[in-house]
Amino acid sequence: MIQSREMGYRYFDLIMALFVAVLLISNVASSKILLLGPFTFDGGTLLFPISYIFGDILTEVYGYRRSRRVIWAGFACAALMAGVLALV
Repeated sequence: MIQSREMGYRYFDLIMALFVAVLLISNVASSKILLLGPFTFDGGTLLFPISYIFGDILTEVYGYRRSRRVIWAGFACAALMAGVLALV
């Protein structure tokens, strides 16, 4: 049975969007302070490790080449967000 190349990448766009969203949200949320019982955290401390989970999923399932492209896309989106927020 011949399988299409695109069939293996069914959830790639969704995982990429989730990675970039978590990365951007963790950058914005890092300015907020959370009080959880006796512990004090900024929002980014709790959210940013989730981006590593998405990075691992991307690397294991889709390979280093696609994972690297997603990470660079996340970096570009974060740089664009920083530039727009600085301008505003």
